[in-house]
Amino acid sequence: MTKKATSIWAYVGWVGFIIAMCQPCKDECRFHLNQGLVWNIFTSALAIVGLLGIIPWVGWILDIFVFGPLWIFLIVVWIVAFVAVCKQQEKEMPIIGRIHIIK
Repeated sequence: MTKKATSIWAYVGWVGFIIAMCQPCKDECRFHLNQGLVWNIFTSALAIVGLLGIIPWVGWILDIFVFGPLWIFLIVVWIVAFVAVCKQQEKEMPIIGRIHIIK
């Protein structure tokens, strides 16, 4: 798989991230693997915390004022990252892109 294809897979959820990690060119794609891992962690954490939405009233208020805007933010961040990887640029995602897990 090419560097570009491996980098794209890093942003396609956990399954895509695992596929990208198993590729031989993962050292060349380390930046995008890190960005994909950070995005996956944030979306998974938000999905788990979003389970509070089942609580009547409190959950609804959280969904409208907290989780909704956070999901919109994460979708915009994903689009920015995906466009950058398609252009073969190493552009950090806004705000959460500064986190480096894979060195």
